[in-house]
Amino acid sequence: MRIGGGVATVRAFLEADLIDQMHCAVSPVELGSGERLWTNPGELTDRFHLEQIPSPSGVVHHLFWRR
Repeated sequence: MRIGGGVATVRAFLEADLIDQMHCAVSPVELGSGERLWTNPGELTDRFHLEQIPSPSGVVHHLFWRR
């Protein structure tokens, strides 16, 4: 299943422990003020394995899967 929505939606699903896998593409550009999903993606490594894959464009793909 795919979850669409913003940070509040993803956080709600994380808090309810309903996510088994997650892929977040993070751009190095700030587009104003908004909510952050995390300060550091390592915050989720207590529940998830994390693989970070950088791309030539500067986007970093964060792949999480449940421990």
